[in-house]
Amino acid sequence: MSDAPREIKTTPPAGESVWSQIIRRFGGKMIRWVYRIRVSNAERIPVCGGALLLPNHVTFADAFFISSACPRPVRFVMDEVFMAKPSIRWFVSIFNTVTIRRDQPREAVRITIDALKNGDLVCLFPEGQLTRTGVLNELERGCELIAKKAGHPVIPMWCDGAWDSIFSFERGKVFAKRPYLKSYGISIAFGRKIAPKQIDLETVRREMLVCSATAIAERFKDSRLQTDGQPSTWINGYQVGQINALQRQQKFCVLQTDAVPSAFTAFSELFGVEMKTCDDFLPRQPAVWVGGEELRKWLGRKNPSQEIIFYDFSEDALIPMANPNIRHFPCLAINGIVVAMSMQHPPKPDATSEYQAGYKPNSWGKLLPGFHLESAGNDRFKIFGPATPKCGLVLPMECALDAEGFLVRNHSMV
Repeated sequence: MSDAPREIKTTPPAGESVWSQIIRRFGGKMIRWVYRIRVSNAERIPVCGGALLLPNHVTFADAFFISSACPRPVRFVMDEVFMAKPSIRWFVSIFNTVTIRRDQPREAVRITIDALKNGDLVCLFPEGQLTRTGVLNELERGCELIAKKAGHPVIPMWCDGAWDSIFSFERGKVFAKRPYLKSYGISIAFGRKIAPKQIDLETVRREMLVCSATAIAERFKDSRLQTDGQPSTWINGYQVGQINALQRQQKFCVLQTDAVPSAFTAFSELFGVEMKTCDDFLPRQPAVWVGGEELRKWLGRKNPSQEIIFYDFSEDALIPMANPNIRHFPCLAINGIVVAMSMQHPPKPDATSEYQAGYKPNSWGKLLPGFHLESAGNDRFKIFGPATPKCGLVLPMECALDAEGFLVRNHSMV
């Protein structure tokens, strides 16, 4: 791991201007300094030849973060629809961006393949849209088709920490919000190279999630928050803060007698969120609650008449609550480690935006960034990440990860 990528002397991509080279060199250093960008496994970027980078997509500034972290010039694939914005047109002209039209998929594939065959390092966001949940969306098949037809390798990657940015959909909107005074910086990890014949969406997704674990692990590697080599509640609390479930500017309550994962105490301290511990459930308390068996019993007895948001970590979390005033979000913690959370459906920024789900039936919610799954045999899976023991955590029976990033109980849904 290093705070800056190694410099590789390469021939600039065809069409890259002198201004582009200057801005990339000096602008990249400025971005690395401002955002305190940490880079893991930059040596996995080939010194020369075409390759396809596949990162997660969290902010409108991702291209700048990736460019500053990558040791080679990067050409980004961008939909022509964004060309209506002057700032985007400037970016396209400076960085020799590959522009495509999504309503002409064959032409888009051809243009991207040509760039790869030209020997360029091309970056394509496989989700096709910004995440509004903070979690990886379903991947589109275009990246698989391009890599196989071009005959060039794919390099998955992950950008962690950008959810804090004003350029993300954190708090449900972009730009029009006050930036946080405290930032944990950006951590970027490059994954292992995938040969064209081996590529499929499941492999790409798995490697992207492995990169997410690497990026978060490196962030805390030399930190006081890592305690004695044991699973860190601080890391898990940080993971909870990278999704659009609990809001950082809204306090939440827990019951004194309930078994609530300690990650929420860490989340509260890391992000300055008020966590109120209560002796019992009272309607006058704030409407956001996190809890398990005890809170579920209290809500059943009290039968609240006002709207309550309930993040349910009980064993019966997948059973819906009967009271329509309870906005019930099933979640999953294993051995006290939060691994998945449901959340409200994020708002669409405009009528043409693609739908993104925050919850679905028979699901414990979205897998948190920083975790990835491995087969444990007998149709069981283990979950690994910097907040788990080295041996991992065994997921519940018939639990698996679906294409949208939800942990679902019914394996046939995958």
